[in-house]
Amino acid sequence: MERIQVTHDRLVDAGGRHVLLNGINLVFKGEDTPDGRQYIGPWTERDFADFAAWGFNVVRLGLIWDAAEPQPRRYDEAYFDWIGRMLDLCERYGLYAFLDMHQDLYGASFSDGAPDWATLTDGLPHAPEALWSDAYLSSAAVQRAFDHFWANSPAPDGIGLQDHYAALWQHISRRFASHPAILGYDVLNEPYPGSGGPQVFGALLGAFAQEIRGRGGPDLTLDDMLAVFADPAEKFKALAYLEDPSFYRRLAEAAEPLVAAFDRGDLDRFYNKMAAAIRAVDSQGILFRENSYFSNMGVTCQAEPIRDAAGRYDPQQLYSPHGYDLVVDTEAIVMASDKRVDVIFGAHRRTQERLQVPVLVGEWGAHGMNAGGLEHIDHLLDLFEANLWGQTYWCYEKRLREAPVLERLRRPRAQAVCGQLLRACFDRQAGTFEMDWDEAGGLAPTRVYLPGHAWTVTADGPYQAESHGNWGFLHIPRQGGRRHVTVCWPGPS
Repeated sequence: MERIQVTHDRLVDAGGRHVLLNGINLVFKGEDTPDGRQYIGPWTERDFADFAAWGFNVVRLGLIWDAAEPQPRRYDEAYFDWIGRMLDLCERYGLYAFLDMHQDLYGASFSDGAPDWATLTDGLPHAPEALWSDAYLSSAAVQRAFDHFWANSPAPDGIGLQDHYAALWQHISRRFASHPAILGYDVLNEPYPGSGGPQVFGALLGAFAQEIRGRGGPDLTLDDMLAVFADPAEKFKALAYLEDPSFYRRLAEAAEPLVAAFDRGDLDRFYNKMAAAIRAVDSQGILFRENSYFSNMGVTCQAEPIRDAAGRYDPQQLYSPHGYDLVVDTEAIVMASDKRVDVIFGAHRRTQERLQVPVLVGEWGAHGMNAGGLEHIDHLLDLFEANLWGQTYWCYEKRLREAPVLERLRRPRAQAVCGQLLRACFDRQAGTFEMDWDEAGGLAPTRVYLPGHAWTVTADGPYQAESHGNWGFLHIPRQGGRRHVTVCWPGPS
């Protein structure tokens, strides 16, 4: 597999092709067994063969700190052997992979992530919530654990938590940097600001109440707003206000100063520290810069680019935002709002323009087995395509082959474009895929994934079609200059 590198705001391979990565999350968070929690995931070779047949060319491969370092400075090499086997399958089926150190609610004590020895709570309480993510706001234990992590408080062995974490990432990158499938490193899933989190949420709710008052609504206190959002039926009514994009943006802007302080403080320092550990053993792997938890919902990420100790910009970095509508993880996911996600990803677009890096959306979707609301999936895929962004859908499930969403994920798409891709557009209703590109600087042929069969191709030069039954590729040799192709697609079969 060819090494992919960042060139300005694009991913480029050795043949000078603009690479578009589209795929899926493979994150196994562990399961409890009579012998303790085990972390070896259920994926088989058939899954990876399916991913290639569905047009995926990247996976976000999850690791769990609790699995990787169950005791301080004692790494589970059997777990890393399994990760290596997953990377081998990626290589076999032409899939790139980036490694994601995953967490939800900080650690395995509360959900998944850090081992117990790295979870310092000072004895504060934790209680699960009906909607799991609400515990970010309600659990003093989760918040304190994050506070200790950002402070690099000493673990039981006297070494700082982040120092342990950096050493772990150095070990991981040393083991896997030379693997042909490795794209890079996503060092922490959805960083959360700890005890500062409720302040951010309070700013959002306070702005919400102010906007409602300004529209002639009731005069709600912060406690009133908390009660509204604690009641699922009332929360759903309140979300109707956020169908107005300007209303939603004003809420997000109210929380921006608090989030910016975290982005440019603890979080920037953390990313620079992890980058230094990785760069000591791998100078080429791409560093994936995520947004903080609250930027998942539309608060603009204000992070700075990753830099070394001398302040030099690291050229191999990209922005990997996450974004979900506010009904995620509820039955109302089938009514997710296009208007609200436009606000969320509009904020991410502004961050990309400021950072001037490529974007690969690390998480989105979470549509599960639902048959309703699939137009929302189309809307997001169209948005990513219009921005020339890559993406990894959340997430793999055992029944993914039967999931209605798969038919939406499996669509024509550019994978590697000679030179620079200028525009790509799939019109599901018309059954057409169109693409414009400029071959300046490119050498290798353009490759387009096509699902189904019986495609009709209109191109401005020669091409070859490669068929694998119910899927295939379109290969377009280089001839120089501006290019265009239109593919008429009869739909899945």
